[in-house]
Amino acid sequence: MVEESNASADLVIADVLNQFARNFLLNDLTNEQSGKLLEASRGESVFPLPRREARRRETVIGQVHQARVSVRRLRSVLRTYSGLFDSDWSVPMLVELSWYAGVLGEIRDLDVLRSGIEKSLGLVEDEPLRSRIVQRLDGRIEDAQERGALERTTKRHALLVDEISTISSSVAFDSKAKGPALEVLSSQLKRAWRDVRKAAEEARADSSNENLHQVRIALKRLQCACEVLGLVAGKPAVKVARAAETTQTKLGVVHDEAVASSWLKSLIVAEPDWKDPLREIRAFHKKARRAAKRGWRESIEKVETSWDDLRS
Repeated sequence: MVEESNASADLVIADVLNQFARNFLLNDLTNEQSGKLLEASRGESVFPLPRREARRRETVIGQVHQARVSVRRLRSVLRTYSGLFDSDWSVPMLVELSWYAGVLGEIRDLDVLRSGIEKSLGLVEDEPLRSRIVQRLDGRIEDAQERGALERTTKRHALLVDEISTISSSVAFDSKAKGPALEVLSSQLKRAWRDVRKAAEEARADSSNENLHQVRIALKRLQCACEVLGLVAGKPAVKVARAAETTQTKLGVVHDEAVASSWLKSLIVAEPDWKDPLREIRAFHKKARRAAKRGWRESIEKVETSWDDLRS
């Protein structure tokens, strides 16, 4: 942990943005492309985030996942700590990050869907049908990858890469970001917590898949924000981040199983003759979704308790 007296909020945020940016460059670009940009940027972190070291993944889909995660974390920092940035700089940056998150998200979401469907395909006795299902998913993934590859050839992508590669030095801060990191960063977390609390209240009243997904989104932002705060606040903030991570991971299973069930339903609409062969696989995913939903309220309560400890 860095002593509060030694850090201002802008220095901590700039360093964190740089760490996420480096992970993005390593995974979104080729080794040669990323190497040139990384040489020109700040390499060593003054405030290293635990378990968040920048490294290039070995597989293409792993690289897509890491690039997407890095984009999401950049967005989380810009949104949660929005009061610390010049909006003329941060708002356009968020627009571009949101655009590219959608490009990467389509590929990653289809890969997650394919992995989920593969877990239950053994329940389908018809081997040719299993192959046709996998081929259909693979076709969608290939189409998404082609669209992603095309987007990476555009000027829009090139400009975004340039902006991300220099983000730690080009970030435009509001004057309040010059204050002590612990005080300033703590003051910015209220909206992130309000979003979690509001989403949780709606999900408690109606635990639909969509409401639980909104809880997950809010928890991801809180997790990222508290990981940043933990660099200067220590264990209390880290405890909130870990509790949020545990809960949003559980809710991620709920979301993934709901997506799998929805895709299977659309598949049967397109191929009515597959309804009976897919009966068991549909039941598998419905059961998995119900199992994943159990205990989410207790898990949220742990997040709330850790938040209360942080604020006390």
